[in-house]
Amino acid sequence: MSKIFWSSMAAALAITGAADAAAVLGAKTIRVTNANGDWLQVGEVQALQDLTGINVALATNGATATGSGNYDTPANPSNAIDGVAPVGYPHIYHADSPGFGEFLEISLAATYNLSSLTIFGRADIFGERDIYNVEIFNASGASIFTGTLDNRALAGGGNTLAFGTAGPGVPEPTTWAMMILGLGGVGAILRRRNAHLPA
Repeated sequence: MSKIFWSSMAAALAITGAADAAAVLGAKTIRVTNANGDWLQVGEVQALQDLTGINVALATNGATATGSGNYDTPANPSNAIDGVAPVGYPHIYHADSPGFGEFLEISLAATYNLSSLTIFGRADIFGERDIYNVEIFNASGASIFTGTLDNRALAGGGNTLAFGTAGPGVPEPTTWAMMILGLGGVGAILRRRNAHLPA
């Protein structure tokens, strides 16, 4: 085979590099708990869609939120997906009791690839409670990411887990087949042309 053919193959492989392993792919549900078993209080959750930067954890983008229980009626789960941050009580989600079983769960409108997740804590008082365990699930309920965000020193500010981007990804097998056939055809044409040239 000619040097041109192998050079073309190497260039094609370089262009279609593998996906970034840091991206969270196929996210459907986000579950937030208090890492210390204290009162769970969340001002806002932002989940940015990979490549678009759209906050898919907003109620206006189809997300819904549920919790283990509300401290009182105004401090309900919908406050964590209303797009307003930083905020204090009662404009936050505030669980009805302390404990590891208390949670905030956000269901996204569809499955998304996420580039980052930001959580805002409580902005007025009790910021020492704002340390969160985060777990992200795919559409079949399998856990695809776990992490911790420590917002205790941020006075209601946001803390972000950056996942990276998925990038162009690896081509499908049919794409590989078409690419190899095309490059093979180019190689055959070059070889045939070189055979007919006088020496």
